Amino acid sequence: MICVKRKVAEFFFSLALCIGVLSCASTPKPSAPVEETEPVFEDEEPYVPSAEETVSIPIPKQTSRSYFSTISSSIMTQVETGSPSSLKQAALALRKTGNEGYEENEKVLLVTVSEMLTFAYPSQNVNWELPSVDRSNSYIGALDSARNSIYDSSTGNTDFLTLVLPSFVLLKESVSSNYYDMAESALTQALQKRKDSVIANYLMGLLQEKKGSESLALTYIKTAYNGAKDCVEIARKLADLSYRTGDYAQSYATVQTFLKTYPTDNALLSVGAKAAYALGKLDEAEELALKANQIEGDNLDYVLLRAQILMKKGDYIKASSLLDVYSRTNRTSRDYLLLRSQLQLEWNKSATNAAETISQALALYPSDSDVLLRAAEIASASNSSVGGKTALQLANAVLEKQSENLTALSISITEQVKAGLWSSAYSLSSRLIAKSDAPVSASHTHVEICISLGRTEEAWNLASRLYEQNKSDETCQQTYIKALIATGRNEQTSRLIDSLLNGASARMKSFLYYQRSRLDATEEAVLADLRSSLTANPRNEDALYRLYELYYQKSDWRRAQYYLKQVVALNPNDARLLRLNAELDTLLGR
Repeated sequence: MICVKRKVAEFFFSLALCIGVLSCASTPKPSAPVEETEPVFEDEEPYVPSAEETVSIPIPKQTSRSYFSTISSSIMTQVETGSPSSLKQAALALRKTGNEGYEENEKVLLVTVSEMLTFAYPSQNVNWELPSVDRSNSYIGALDSARNSIYDSSTGNTDFLTLVLPSFVLLKESVSSNYYDMAESALTQALQKRKDSVIANYLMGLLQEKKGSESLALTYIKTAYNGAKDCVEIARKLADLSYRTGDYAQSYATVQTFLKTYPTDNALLSVGAKAAYALGKLDEAEELALKANQIEGDNLDYVLLRAQILMKKGDYIKASSLLDVYSRTNRTSRDYLLLRSQLQLEWNKSATNAAETISQALALYPSDSDVLLRAAEIASASNSSVGGKTALQLANAVLEKQSENLTALSISITEQVKAGLWSSAYSLSSRLIAKSDAPVSASHTHVEICISLGRTEEAWNLASRLYEQNKSDETCQQTYIKALIATGRNEQTSRLIDSLLNGASARMKSFLYYQRSRLDATEEAVLADLRSSLTANPRNEDALYRLYELYYQKSDWRRAQYYLKQVVALNPNDARLLRLNAELDTLLGR
């Protein structure tokens, strides 16, 4: 009862207050305030509303009215899409004859759209008249700041354009990293509003590229490209990022599509040549690189690119001439030193000169992975140190930074095999062959490692699989024969060797005779097959070393050294062979 009385009293009290407020405009203000007190009921307890009586009153969401709210939504959709074609369509819809028919926000938007077009897509032209407009607004002002390499954080982020326009600064080649977080936050909000926006995805892709996230950048650029497949600026970026992330086919296809319209675009020609090179399309790569070089003759990067392609084609004379041209201007370029050392190793056959050249590169670029890998390759091929480090040390330096680098893993395995470190070689080799992109040669090396460790069943299973996949391949045949011998399948081995001898190449014949010598029952037959092996290939290290072992066992030091010296001549820096030869010198009293 008390509660009911309380509610009735409160109702009349509230009603009285409302009447007082409504009448205050026409009622003179009293000379002294009237003190009002709540009615008091005897024996009343303090009133506390129950949960059922508590009501949540919705408050309208606060929104800021867009500066362009009076402009057609279809036009704004075109603007926010931000592709070259959609920006042109928006401009066409906004344009009027003369300066008088525009509302102020229409003038601002038309100028903004036109400048977005030429800023983001320089290949586009604005061939329409623009109205005069005050540039001191959030939209045009943000673009002016971006041109001066400044991210304008004062736009207020009130609509899609104020979120996106400051990030046009990312189109500049050099941008302060201090802007990255602000740009990413704003672009993320913009993409939440319009996830298919070409311009927002394009700018976010550029941002992720600058931050070093090339794969993520490519994702955004692909989305932008899907909305603007005729845009050369986005196509260039797509081709470049596809190449850098290993999608050479996508890169090359994009270039081929756009070269039909832009045949002299050097950015496309350059990345197209690199992608073609990576795909093994060497003639196409050379043609594209030559075109780029002809268009921009003073750009020596194209000279190096052509040299690289020619070396891959085996045209070392032309490649050497191009490197000589380049060296007149720059002898310390990383790419020049890499190519020069490769030329010296592969064409000049001078591991010493190659090691000297790559040592210069190591001194200039000590942490560069490509330099470390080339140094490791040269050190491995020459069985010598480069820059004071062994091939294994150089390869491991790369693996510390890139634990799954295929080339570094392969070199490390090769060096451990040379050193007889079979267990550690097996561990690395198992890791390598498990990779989908591992070279086929890695599987052949793994068979050799398994045989040396006595893992003959594993060797047999892998060798059999390789042989079944390509029975006519000499390398597969050789690996299979080694596994046959290791698992005691001697009769099968003999039959296969006899069937392969007729028509085999000289190098293959040398291998087959050597392997057959391992099956021969008499010393006379062994020696006959070893000599036949050397007749087919006088540089067969296995046959030469086996003859050294046979004569060493017979204490025929002179003949033993005769064959060992030939092995040393093929591996002049092999410390183990040099020790064995020194031992024979001692035995011969030299």
